[in-house]
Amino acid sequence: MRTLVLASCLTVLVATGCSERPQMTIEPNPVAANTTVWARFDRPIRGRAVDQYWLVIAPAGAPVSYSENRVHVARSAEGAQLTAPATPGAYEVRLHGDWPAREHSMVRSVPLRVVGPSEPVGTR
Repeated sequence: MRTLVLASCLTVLVATGCSERPQMTIEPNPVAANTTVWARFDRPIRGRAVDQYWLVIAPAGAPVSYSENRVHVARSAEGAQLTAPATPGAYEVRLHGDWPAREHSMVRSVPLRVVGPSEPVGTR
C-alpha cells in the first residue's frame, strides 16, 4: 500500500511539473512600429516533439486562432525576438503550446502597445 501511495504522489508531481507553463514578459513595451520586440521567459522552454511553443503578435481581441507571422520558439530558449507590426495600436504577444497536437493552445498573453515614431518607447 505504501508503494502505491508513493507511486501516486510521484505521478502527480511529475505530471504537475510537466504541465508548468513559462511566464512571459515583453521588452520594450510600448514599442515603436517595425522594431524588435523581445519575449522573455522566466525559465527555458521545455518543449517536446508533441508540445512545442510558438509566438505571435496579434491585434488585441483577435481570435485565438490568429497566427499571421508566428515564430516558433526553440527548445531551451529563454527568449525570442519578434518584429512589431507596422501599424500603431493595441496588440497582444501570445505564447501558444501543445503544438502540433493542438494548433491553437494559448498559454500566455501579454498586452503590447505599438506606437508611432514620435512617441516614447519602453526601456529595455
